[in-house]
Amino acid sequence: MLTRNKVLLSKVEGTKGVDSAPVPASDLIMPNGELQISLPTEKDTGEGDIKGTFGPGDSVTLKQTLGLEISSRVRGLGGVGGALTPDIHALLIASGHAVTLAGDGAATPRTATYKPTSVAATIENAAATTYFYEDGLLYKLLGGVNTLSFEAAMAVLMAKASIQAGYVAPSVIALPAWSAPDGEIFRMTSALCAITEDGSAINIGSFTFDCGVDVQENYETGSHFFEIANRNPTLVIDPKAVATVADFTALTNSTGFAFIATFTNSVGETLVFSAPNAQLNEISSADRAGRITRQKTFSLKETTGDDQYTIKWTGVI
Repeated sequence: MLTRNKVLLSKVEGTKGVDSAPVPASDLIMPNGELQISLPTEKDTGEGDIKGTFGPGDSVTLKQTLGLEISSRVRGLGGVGGALTPDIHALLIASGHAVTLAGDGAATPRTATYKPTSVAATIENAAATTYFYEDGLLYKLLGGVNTLSFEAAMAVLMAKASIQAGYVAPSVIALPAWSAPDGEIFRMTSALCAITEDGSAINIGSFTFDCGVDVQENYETGSHFFEIANRNPTLVIDPKAVATVADFTALTNSTGFAFIATFTNSVGETLVFSAPNAQLNEISSADRAGRITRQKTFSLKETTGDDQYTIKWTGVI
């Protein structure tokens, strides 16, 4: 049996595109499943240019990028005296979130609260350095920007990200020493949708929460970089995740609802997703014998400022 000689580290950059040198002790992410680096390349073959032989010349590489798809179970802050931020902190910052930290971990529990931000300077500089070690090679994704989504069920909470960064040639280097993080994984305890019209609460068993980050590639004046261009967060609910057809009908027929989902782990830490104003994003539906069979997508709207949603970790003392 072959062992996986792979390590993934990610750390927020102080200056976009400048290596922040992540280390295993504080910047380790435990991926779920297989990881593969991708190297998309754009080339100019010289088609249409008049050459000495009236044919195209050799291909010229214009730009190369690095891409990496990540899936990881969401973990806590590490219990008593744990970390200030969760292990996916860099993924949250590089997808256009602002964080507020509170609590000292001694007298009061530590908290890390993330919200999407519209502050131009924050979005423009949102980036992380990711080190991906694979079988003796180190790939550095500098100035990396990523999408981010969460798949939640009673059994587990998964975070998924697609990182894009400028190409840096890999280097030959030994795998660093590492150990599994202290943070315990989260499981959902409840997810409630409070309907706007009557305030009634509908409990759901699973959902997909997509931060809706639009990552765009730019190549201007010789500077090749990725940036966050837009954001449209959504919540996807499957009819099978709701107890009754009547509940799901009430949900999809409402003008909107407030959403709150609570997760906990084995040491008592909590993680709460909340959105004050979710609205149906589709006007068509699929059904079989009168039953809705297709997942519904809801857009998360603002009520005041950047409050489309909040993701809050709370540790324990």
